[in-house]
Amino acid sequence: MECKPSLASVHSFWNTEACGTHFVPQYDDERDFFEKYREHRYRTEWHIPLLVPFAEAKGKKVLEIGTGNGADGVMFALNGAIYTGVDLTEAALEASRKHFDLLGLSGVFQKENAEHLSFPDESFDIVYSHGVLHHTPHPRTAIDEVFRVLKPGGRATVMLYHKHSFNYCARIMTYMRLRVLSKILSRLGRWRCDRETVLSQSPPGLRGNTDRRIWEIHYYNFLREGWSYLKAANFVHHCTDGPECPVALSLRFGFLLKGAPFAGVSRARGKNAGSTETGWLGD
Repeated sequence: MECKPSLASVHSFWNTEACGTHFVPQYDDERDFFEKYREHRYRTEWHIPLLVPFAEAKGKKVLEIGTGNGADGVMFALNGAIYTGVDLTEAALEASRKHFDLLGLSGVFQKENAEHLSFPDESFDIVYSHGVLHHTPHPRTAIDEVFRVLKPGGRATVMLYHKHSFNYCARIMTYMRLRVLSKILSRLGRWRCDRETVLSQSPPGLRGNTDRRIWEIHYYNFLREGWSYLKAANFVHHCTDGPECPVALSLRFGFLLKGAPFAGVSRARGKNAGSTETGWLGD
């Protein structure tokens, strides 16, 4: 049976720890953790400082949707932004508050559903979201919310997973599916026994794809969901942020063009005509 992800399942997965925490397994104290986390983030995702207008944020009201451990929020705040960070999970909000407090920075943090933001129309000069909105069950609705709360002449910067990237076509749809299929076939004749074992266990809560146990978890997912697990529309969710991730959509470029605000804000919401849109599709 094909899995239909819900917002509750998204919250459950991401609330176990703030996004990216597993990249810093060793540290002396909280200050050391956040320093190492920032170093790791901007070393491995070097494109962020190049594409995100941190330096243009001075004195502007900035909304970040999906705070993670607060690294990008810190960059906005250090550049003088009037910062608000929202997240679906308590774990991310707590981590981001600690990050700001350790550096003596001010910001507002609150729990929000990206598909139904509580802010009035035209509240922010900059709306920013990096690698987040493809994790909500209805990303189109979330994109509409981005532009609803954006001021006329404001700027939206959003990164989403790209359906036609090398990562999607070669690694996810080819290599990873073949490796999972190999794992499935290696257990041929033992599926029923394995299924009984799996159904009695709790998920291990892995993040990312570096742990070798991910192939066991993909196999367990197959036992729970059947062959539909390997369908592209289902399998893609489980290949970038870990096999237990419920929603991780890879979106076509047309998603940003076909009736979406990135194609021309005036077409989607006339009162926001003239806004600057930066929408890039990552790996």
